[in-house]
Formats: sequence, structure tokens, C-alpha cells
Amino acid sequence: MRDNRIQLDGTWDFLHLVEDYRSRPVEWRRITVPGPWQAQFPDLRMRGGTGIYRREFEIPAGWKRDRQFIRFGAVLHLARVWVNGEYLGMHVGGFLPFSFDATEHLLEGRNEVKVQVDSPVDDPAEFPDTPFAEIPFGKQSWYGPLSGIWQSVWIERRVADHIARARIQPEWENGRVSIRIFAALPALAKAQLRLSILDPDGDPIIATEALLPIGGSQAELGVRVPDRLAWSPETPNLYTAQIALERDGTTVDAIEERFGFRRIETRGGRLYLNGEPLYLRAALDQDYYPDTICTTPSADFLEDEFIKAKQLGLNCLRCHIKVPDPRYYEVADRMGLLVWTELPNMGFLTERSGDRKLATLKGIVDRDANHPSIICWTIINENWGVDLVHDPEHRKWLKQAFHWLKSYDPGRLVVDNSPLAPSFHIQTDIADYHFYAAFPDNRHAWDNFVGMLAAGGDWMFSPRDSVISGEEPLMCSEFGTWGLPDPEQLKDALGHEPWWFETGHDWGEGVMYAHGVENRFVDWSLSRVFGSLKDFCEAAQWQQFRALKYQIESMRQRQEIAGYVITELTDAHWESNGLLDMRRNPRVFHSRFPTINSDTVIVPRWDRVAYWAAEHAEFDLYVAHGAGSPIRDAVLEIAIGDTLRLPVPELMPGNVATLGRMTIPVPNEPEACIRSVSFELKAANGSAIATNSVDLAIYPGRYRSRAIGVLWSPDPAWRARLKALGYQVAAEATADALWVAADHDPETDTHVRRGGRLLLLPDREIELSPLFPHWQAVKVRERTDTAWQGDWASTFGWLHRPLAFSRIPGQPLLDETFDRVLPTHVIAGCNLLDLQARVHAGLVIGWIHKPVALAVERRYGKGRFVASTFRLFRDPPGADPTATVLLDSLLSLARAQGSAASRDREAVISEMMDRARMPTPAPFP
Repeated sequence: MRDNRIQLDGTWDFLHLVEDYRSRPVEWRRITVPGPWQAQFPDLRMRGGTGIYRREFEIPAGWKRDRQFIRFGAVLHLARVWVNGEYLGMHVGGFLPFSFDATEHLLEGRNEVKVQVDSPVDDPAEFPDTPFAEIPFGKQSWYGPLSGIWQSVWIERRVADHIARARIQPEWENGRVSIRIFAALPALAKAQLRLSILDPDGDPIIATEALLPIGGSQAELGVRVPDRLAWSPETPNLYTAQIALERDGTTVDAIEERFGFRRIETRGGRLYLNGEPLYLRAALDQDYYPDTICTTPSADFLEDEFIKAKQLGLNCLRCHIKVPDPRYYEVADRMGLLVWTELPNMGFLTERSGDRKLATLKGIVDRDANHPSIICWTIINENWGVDLVHDPEHRKWLKQAFHWLKSYDPGRLVVDNSPLAPSFHIQTDIADYHFYAAFPDNRHAWDNFVGMLAAGGDWMFSPRDSVISGEEPLMCSEFGTWGLPDPEQLKDALGHEPWWFETGHDWGEGVMYAHGVENRFVDWSLSRVFGSLKDFCEAAQWQQFRALKYQIESMRQRQEIAGYVITELTDAHWESNGLLDMRRNPRVFHSRFPTINSDTVIVPRWDRVAYWAAEHAEFDLYVAHGAGSPIRDAVLEIAIGDTLRLPVPELMPGNVATLGRMTIPVPNEPEACIRSVSFELKAANGSAIATNSVDLAIYPGRYRSRAIGVLWSPDPAWRARLKALGYQVAAEATADALWVAADHDPETDTHVRRGGRLLLLPDREIELSPLFPHWQAVKVRERTDTAWQGDWASTFGWLHRPLAFSRIPGQPLLDETFDRVLPTHVIAGCNLLDLQARVHAGLVIGWIHKPVALAVERRYGKGRFVASTFRLFRDPPGADPTATVLLDSLLSLARAQGSAASRDREAVISEMMDRARMPTPAPFP
């Protein structure tokens, strides 16, 4: 009955009331509805408050019959509505639909609607009944306020006692369908309700009817669909329920609802969809958009986004603390994408805010419960808005909310609180937890977390009043690292950078601030390392892939873990950990990602990935089979030159096959290089089931530079290590020896000042004055508990390989081949001049902030020194080739005449002159 609507979307008049509005002239502007005002006006990006909307519209002659309602999809957060000057009412809550009967106030011809929208700030004096902290608001405390009419508005003509909604409960087991129909008012006259079910092809298959007596407000109809087709991500079969309200043989009202037959359940610590094992491969989705923030651009936009999600191997999205536009679920239903959705959080729990939260929760279920794509609800995220750790009343409230929701919507799973330490669960269907760890720097912390998660530790639940069945599926429902998008791909059609580049400065010590990233990249001379900012961003994205690969493989090794949720599907403003950027451009690894994000994956676990040529590489091998048909008579092929074949035992869905430790010869390469070990799981018929690979850094056995000369260290253990590595070590300190020390003192400073050489390898916090000028305040600082740790906003460590480090294979970013040498300390305080020439390894955070050195050379007096925080002495001498060759390279750099930068510059000039066929200029005398 779409002919009964007059759409009011489009251009409206808009007035924002500033604090001193009484002393200013009224300034109306033009605004697009739907859409938050923050997305449309630069001066209102971070402004809530009050806005006035106004629009004129026409009602055609003869259209005005029955009752007329003005309907709103959703308004953030309070709405008061007038039609032709007459006040219709107020609605509180920013995420749910509402309407008012405007029949007595509408006219055929010209009409005017006005809407006052209040978007509260957290000031009880200004908004005493609705301070911001006491209404559900979601991620607005992160990315900025959202205000205004953000979903569609329309006038609708219906009978007074029209069908308000229908709750459909299909039974997957037997095809039965129960439909409870709710009338907007008790029936004004006797009516007949007719139900017709259409199959997924749109053909009618069954019908029934029921009487709605005078005064009746509900009715229930039931049918059984023969040979029902199940809904799943692979086969998203949707049925249609057509419901008509008839009087005297005439249809006076009708609605359509789509539904699907599917069952979600948990058993024995596993998830099951339609009776079959389900391994959840999900991504967090903030449901934010590049130009409209919270307003969905179109169904086509969603379809494109969801296609890319499925291309990535995802089978579920966790729609994060936001009630999305209804089209979100409609597209997920059609395309076969599971949705785990969440209630927006408030600021803190009071009796009033708790009631609003539960009312919102009920409204969400009433609006969205018919969507088969929705399989799970979350009530609280990460303890936000409650204090579960300390307040027993809050834990009691949450447990009651859990039981109410389970009874109100029994066909879905419920998570009470999706926790991050120190919070926990009270009672839940899924025992999930959040954890973030930098990679490769903190991979052992990640492995430790995965081990504890797989063990189902009681730390996941309240120690006092939780209810635990022991059967809850275990899951990491937030993890991930950053990979920066290319800023050029984020610009609009006019070449302007996104407005949100100017936000984020108040998070993480400013490392989220995107604006100026191009300047910082050039100013800090990263162009000499990466070439272009685009190349840096691509390198960061591959680093993100390697991190997710390792973290997913760590979880897939453990059969006890039932799934995961990656943070996140798309970047969200300055938060750059998406599998897509904010404009839904894929990352560089898009086509490769399904190799690690599929039902069946090969899991090669390694202790190290740096080897000497002709060593034997070792892997612990697993095959994880999350869902699908059993795997029988399969073979795993491993190749790095020669190919090995391992038989794989029969593997049932939901299980992990342990194939044991495998050793494979490393090629005897004459030069340092990166070589890939490939893995392919083949079915009995030879077809590929799964593939994977691991990159190895291979070093030739000869590593010592000839020009290093005599070494000396004040530490006897270090002298013994250097001798064991084959270096010539002096018995006593001499002026011509290259000193190697963990710290400096007046003696080492004097040695350098008088013309000596020093390699400084500090492993604790120290100051580097006078080796560096005192006014630079250059210090060695610990990374732990600082932004340089990188567990949330990722750090990007790099090594400038040309010349001084040309024997270290790989790309500029420090990857897992540096596993044993990654620094726990950084050298802070180096300035732009240092970064232009003297810093050979460094680290930046997030959107290229807080640059620090990991290896830096400098002249002091008549001598030179190199300081580096790489951990080079963790293993026995020569055991780790990366540490061994890196040490030799640093020694060579410290001993060399002239700076590496000048030598690099001369090499570049020589190459450029050669290309231009010009004579190389003579050096300065």
C-alpha cells in the first residue's frame, strides 16, 4: 500500500539555536533530511543543542481520507512536532521510529511541518530530564555528537485501527509459522485478517485467516509451510507474509513482512546454525558512513559493502552499539550475512536511564525481530554505562535484563556484557572477551591471551554472582591492528580531505589526528624510506594483514574457540583498523584475506621465521575445519623448492586436526632474501580446499664485515659474545677499538669526543646527553604503558635498508622476521635534522605521530657513535640470524668513515647522473 504515502525526505529549512541566540538575527539555512546536522555544516561538527526544522508540502485533492499520520524513522534524540502550527507531541529516544496522528491538522493543498530537535549535552541544568549520560547514545562519545532527523520522514494514510506490526516466529524444525498481529487501536469494527505466505520465488503457497472482533487489538495466525527451505548465509531463502485487514470484503489495510526459517543455538561450547556447526567469522561494524556519518546512503551502498564483506570470508557483522537503519537488516537478509547487534550504551545507570535503555531494547526487538539475519543481541559493551566490577545493583539489573530479553525473544542468543578487562560476564549465551595486542611486538601476549581464553578461565565471569553453565562458546569478540588508508582515496570529488581528518586529536595523546599526515610523512623524512605516502600506507596494510593472519591462526589452532570478531569491517573516521577504508575501498590484501578467514584453514605455527641458509625450518601444523562437510582422504602439500605431502586424518566440522611438527630444508641461498613456504590442502580429487603461506627471511652463512676491526666492551660477557661471533676483541680499552656498551659514562663520552667509535645498545631508560646536545633532551624510554606500545593505535617500526642495512632482507616495516630483536625501548627526542639523515630505524604511531628512533648515528666531538635499542643479545651467539646480521651492520655503521646518509646521497647522485649520462661531479676537497 505504498500509494498511501507522501515522502517528506529532501531539503528542509533549518535553524540551529546557539547559546546567545536571543542577541543574534535568526539565520535559517537549508538542510537535507535525512542526515545529521554534523555531517552538513562545518560549524556544527561537534555541536549538539537544539535545531529547528521546517518544511512545506502539498497534499493533493482527494488524498485526505481515513487517518493521516506523520512518521519518523528516527530522530536524535528528542523531537517535538507541529503541523500547521498545532503541536502534535514529543518523542524521546534517538534510534526508534515514532509517529503522530495529524488528521485533524492537515489540509488539502499547502501544509507546514516544524520539528524541534533537542540533542542533549551532558548538562542537567540545560536538559534536566534528559542529560546526555542518561539516554542511549552509542559511539557519540568517541567520534562526536550526532543530532537531528537522521532517518526518513513521511505522511501516511491508514485506517485508525490499522496493523501496527506483526511478530513472526518461524520454526526451522517443522516449517510452522506463528504470526501475532498487533493493531494500532482496538478494532473499531469487526474485521477479517487474511494471511498469505509467498515462497522465496514469490509464489503463493499457503493462506489462512482469522477474525479480529470489535475491541480486539491482537490476533494470532498459524500455518505450516510444506517442504520449507532454510535460511542461511549460503542459501538466504526468504519467505513473504502478506497480511490484509478486510471489512465487508474490501481490504482496508495491508502490510508485508519477510522472514526466514533458521535456528541459532549453542551446545557443548559450540555454535550451531540450523543444526550444523557454525564457526563465526565476524567483523565489528560501526555502521558509520563517509559523508552522512550515521545515515545509510542507500540500499545499493549497503549491498556493495556486504558483497565486499563476504568476499573477505566474513559470515557475520557485529553492528556495534547502534540501532541501524532497517535497510541494514533487509540487505543482510537478502544477501545472507549474519548480524550480531547491540543496544546503544548510555553514560551511567540510574533508574531513569535504565528504564530508557530497556524501553529501547524492547523497541529494537519489536521493530527488527522478524529478520533472520539477526542471531544475537548484546545489552552492554565493555561495562560502558554501568559499573559491574563494583556495584552489585548494576550486576542485578543486567541479569534481570538478560532474563527478560531471553524470554521476550527466545529464538536468539544474548550477550549480557561484551567485556574488556577488568569487566566480565554475569550470565550470557556466549563467553566472549576483547583483547588487543600489537604485532609482531606483543605476539607472545596475544598467544597467552588465546591460551587463557581457550581454557575458559573463570576470570571471564563475575567472581560473586555470575551464572555459568560451562557450555558457553568461547570467543574473542574484538581484536585487530591498524592499517592506514591512502588519504588520496578518501578525498571528495573536489579533492578535499574528509572533515573528520580534523578530529581525533583528543584521543590517544593525539595519535588519532589525521590532518597533516602528508606533511608529517615528508617532514620526518619517511619518503627516503618508503618513497611515497601511498607506499607507506600499503606497507601498513600488509602489516595489518600479517597481524590478523597470525592472530586468527593462533585462535584457529584451538578447537575450544568457537569464533571471533575482527575490529573492524571499515575504518571509522580516524580509527583506521578496518578491512575496508571509510569509503569502502578494499585494503591491498582483500583478495588474499579469505585464505585465513574461511571455514577451513591451514594453520602453520612457528617459533621463528628467520633462518640461516641450509638450516631446517620447523612448523607445528594444524588444519581447522569450522563448518561444512567432513574432510576425508585429504593431503597437505608443503613446498619451498621441493614438495612434501602429509596425509590429513578425517576431519569433522568443528574440529582441528593436529599434524605434528614438520621440518623442511631451507634453501642454500647465496644472498639474503625472503622466500615463501606454501601450504595447500587438497581433496581426494585433487581440488584445492585451502591454501596458506609463511614468509622466511634467509641469510647466507657468511655475515661478518671485514672493515669492523678491533672491538672492546666494558662488559666481560659482551666481550665473550663478540669473540664467539668471530670478532677480534681487545683485552683492554684502546682508542682505536670500537667500543660496544649498554650505557655511557664520562669514560665512553671522552672516548668518542677524542675521535673514538661507540656502538651503544641500551636496554633501560637513560639520557643521551652529552652525546646528543642537552637541549634536545634525547632519552632512551621504555615503550610499556606508553602509546609506543602500539596495542591499540598501531605503531609502525621501520628500518632503512639501503647501504648500511642492505643485508637485511624484506620491506621497510619491521615484521615477524625481527621477532627476537624488536625493541622494548625507543630513543625519543631526535629532531627533524636527525630524521633527515641520521636515524636509520624508527617508529611512528597511528597517523604518523610521535616519531622516535630505534637506531641513530651521530658525531660527537671528533668521533662518532651509533645508538640502537634493538635487542641483539637475547639468544646464544649466532642463533638468530636477524640479530647477528643486524649487529654486524650496526658495527659497520659505527666504524664507517662519513655518515651513511652522505654515502647514500652520493650513490643516488651517481645513479641519477648515470641515467642522465652526465659526468659525476668531483667531491668537495
